[in-house]
Amino acid sequence: MGPVRLVESVRCVREDGGVLLVRGREALRVSVRAGRTGEFVEALRGGTTVEALGSIAAPERVRALFGKLDSLGWLTGEEAHSEQAVPWDRQVGWFTALTPDAQAAQRRLCGSEVGILGVGGIGGPAAQHLAAAGVPRLWLIDHDRVAVHNLNRQYLFGSEDIGRPKTEAAADALRRLVPEVEVRTVDRRVSGTADLDALPASLDLLLLAADRPRTIGETAWEWARATGTALLGGAVGLDTGCWGPLLDPAQGHCLHCFEARRSARFSSVERELESRSDPTPYSFGPTNALIAAFVARDALLYLGTGRCESQGRRVVMDVLGIGGRREEATADEARCERPGGEGHSGGGPSPGSAPAAAAPAAADAAQAPAARTAMTPAPATTNGTGRHA
Repeated sequence: MGPVRLVESVRCVREDGGVLLVRGREALRVSVRAGRTGEFVEALRGGTTVEALGSIAAPERVRALFGKLDSLGWLTGEEAHSEQAVPWDRQVGWFTALTPDAQAAQRRLCGSEVGILGVGGIGGPAAQHLAAAGVPRLWLIDHDRVAVHNLNRQYLFGSEDIGRPKTEAAADALRRLVPEVEVRTVDRRVSGTADLDALPASLDLLLLAADRPRTIGETAWEWARATGTALLGGAVGLDTGCWGPLLDPAQGHCLHCFEARRSARFSSVERELESRSDPTPYSFGPTNALIAAFVARDALLYLGTGRCESQGRRVVMDVLGIGGRREEATADEARCERPGGEGHSGGGPSPGSAPAAAAPAAADAAQAPAARTAMTPAPATTNGTGRHA
């Protein structure tokens, strides 16, 4: 093993006779020879080997310690990050809470390209997060113009933008935030897969943040499946919001199989309610921002580490803060039952349509823990974009 060091997110708290290593709710107490604690901490922080620490502790104890730290993900072979006067400088240390290879994760972000379908209450804030986090190339696609009622939640826009194309105004705002970001715009209404062909097939991820037309989710998925592009959507209604599933064709995911499994948990009344649901005309800035942040978080984690919470499942949240957070599906419920995903039709609501808790509980909800009950569909949802954004 070459030189290794503690990742940035692990704190060193010196004590009598040793040091307490802490990250979040995890802690590890290490005994150190008297008078050598400072030297031990400095070595772990700067990078060291079993042999180099042999003068401070017995090699077999050092090897055991390294094994434990490695199993926790607290050791890395990467050199310490040097700040580069970029917006994401402090993000690299945060990534070490997820992976010891934080700089590699950041490099993947800095080499990625993302499309955003719908630049409203979810797509706009998500674009801000992605640009500031280091995603260098963004494609924005939307047909709408900025309206005064957008300004309570679509924070890329100001009163001076009213009447402008959302894609144009959003691109200007993103360039002011991060001058280096490359933003391409497509001022277009999307009603079929051909409308998405303006986007490059080389996209690493397509974010779905639009709610019109009703078939927008299926349209986005068909394009994503055909191009091998991962797809992630988000939506928020009056009392619930959701994000996911993140569907990755390379992992065998399929929107239609996901929706079939999800629908199987519903009663006939719930299916009828969902079939009649429409986007709500109402909105509240903080709830849009909340779901947009989770969409952006999972997008960035997927791009940087290859995994995220909504991968293959939909996560549903009570945005009113009354019933707590609830998850609608377990991981890998998006696996396709048909090789290649061919032959499907229909598929229910889009990856970004948000079920709300107005219908009776699903049949299997009684067996689920209180904080992770099956979610039920209901009308009144919006992705924060389009006519009602």
